Amino acid sequence: MKYYTFFNTDELNVIGEYPQIEKSEKYNLSSPYSYWNVFWNKFPKFEPIYSVKIRNNAVVTNLLHSLPGFKGLTIDNELKDLLCKFKLPPHRFYPVEVVHHNKHLKYYWFHFIDSFINYVDFEKTTFELFQKWPFTILKEFDVSSVDQLNKLEGELNFEKDIQIKKLVLLDSFPKYDILSLSNITPLILISEELKKTLEESKLQGFDFKEYKQLVI
Repeated sequence: MKYYTFFNTDELNVIGEYPQIEKSEKYNLSSPYSYWNVFWNKFPKFEPIYSVKIRNNAVVTNLLHSLPGFKGLTIDNELKDLLCKFKLPPHRFYPVEVVHHNKHLKYYWFHFIDSFINYVDFEKTTFELFQKWPFTILKEFDVSSVDQLNKLEGELNFEKDIQIKKLVLLDSFPKYDILSLSNITPLILISEELKKTLEESKLQGFDFKEYKQLVI
């Protein structure tokens, strides 16, 4: 079963202008209901508020770029309906405020919980320690838990980092069609079936790349 990274396109012939969006003038990042208080691993106990403006020269797309640190995807109703036909992890759709040329558009915050970590087979999963510049693989290693991985990451200096070499999931993995790897690496993956459906749909605003490190 193949998976692909799913990410916002930066192609100007699609989005028109980069960055595509910006924070609405009245949006308060320090509000207790701000997106800064929403996380990948749990649902908030409040209805979060998110408000962005599509820049004047940017093009409206089904998937919009997001503000830094945003946990989830900003999607329109058409993309939402398509995703709901697939096997999704625990999730919620929050209405959000999106404005373009003073017109309010209907978009949702697709917030899905990072639930894959319980299905990682750490006995078979491997990582690589690398030097950023010049790029050099220093060693291959494994860990027994995500806590051990996070501890190792916290001990690194700015010259080094860790990447996945092979990510193996247990047979019990529910085979969601979309998942976040945020506990290990800041990536969103989608199944090959979902990728094909998105390509056939002609919806706009995203791109894919095969994620060969994942083994199911």
